[in-house]
Amino acid sequence: MARPIDILLVTSSGCHYCDHALGVLNEVGEITPLSVTTIPLTSERGMDLLVRHRVPYPPILLIEGELFGYGRISRRKLEMHLARIANSDLVH
Repeated sequence: MARPIDILLVTSSGCHYCDHALGVLNEVGEITPLSVTTIPLTSERGMDLLVRHRVPYPPILLIEGELFGYGRISRRKLEMHLARIANSDLVH
């Protein structure tokens, strides 16, 4: 079995895009093993990531510690990116 891919999602209350991202991650997680951690934007770590990545609004989605995107997350792009990671893990 493949190891779960680490996902960090920075969210904000009342954020429609954050709800969408969580839904996409839940659906994709049924096919691809994911280890999803959510943190609030208002936390120290959330604010640090906002500033570090110069993201204008949430959600902020990091995969394996690298910025994948923010705002409305594309399921198709996410699936393609995760497939590349999963395939590279199989090669190593």
